[in-house]
Amino acid sequence: MFRTCVQILSALICAGSLAFNAAAGTEYGELARNAVSVAELTEVQAEICRDHLLDPSGVKVRLPAGYRLAMASEIAGKDQKLASLIARDARYSSYAIGSLCFMSTGSFVVDGARAHSPGLTPMAFWWVRVMPSKDTKTDPRMKGRLDWLQLASWYSHEGTDRARIIAADPMAQFVDLVVNRVQKDNWRVRMALASGVIDVDVRVSGPHIKRNAPQPGFMTVLFSGDSADYFTVFTYFGHQHRNAEGIWQANGSGVFADAFKIPGEAETFDTFFQDGWQARSGLYRLEGKDAQQGTPAGASRR
Repeated sequence: MFRTCVQILSALICAGSLAFNAAAGTEYGELARNAVSVAELTEVQAEICRDHLLDPSGVKVRLPAGYRLAMASEIAGKDQKLASLIARDARYSSYAIGSLCFMSTGSFVVDGARAHSPGLTPMAFWWVRVMPSKDTKTDPRMKGRLDWLQLASWYSHEGTDRARIIAADPMAQFVDLVVNRVQKDNWRVRMALASGVIDVDVRVSGPHIKRNAPQPGFMTVLFSGDSADYFTVFTYFGHQHRNAEGIWQANGSGVFADAFKIPGEAETFDTFFQDGWQARSGLYRLEGKDAQQGTPAGASRR
């Protein structure tokens, strides 16, 4: 993402003036100034992502008006592995494409203040591919590609400023979450959800390869559920990729356990590893919605 969550995700804004990174020699792009909240994510040690098939009947949340889940058959034209899986079992042609990403970062700043204790902090994002209707009009503050909608996000329940994080990400949940480097090229992830535990073992190899794309980049991610009236715009640079092999497991009876059990699924979707990047993002409310400023939807209930 940049297939994933990319593809995932990746970080938040401090809109206003541009920031300059002397070491990278790259500026953030300019974002609209009237954000509900702004944030910045730097010192990224790892971003670990993998796509998966998702039964759309299990997505029981409100989507933004004018958007729908993209079907695997619509994505398969540019993904031979996915096309082969669908050819073996046609029922997956109508499934959605989700992306689960885990991150370890050294600095997550929201509205000018650090949102976690000193040191590295983990976070995770669950996105799904979406498509607009033909007559859907995009908000003029959106920038970059709009391919993804956020279904959920998770942060560690330890060492985080919950109120500050929710200000930038009204979908935030706080759980037992660990993203650790256990050896130089070996990362382990563990996240405990009500539906079960997700475990990931990732081994990286080879040189760092700079992402071949214009910098800075932009992307827009829609929100869902109680936060479906909001979206985030990211501006980012510095992504470096490394080869990665991952073992993804999930117990219980949740969406991820079902996805990882699909025959041939593990061979269809690669593990993506990126590090070294940084991003700014801004949270905005869709045009035409209640313009009141303040707590995003759902924030007061957490």
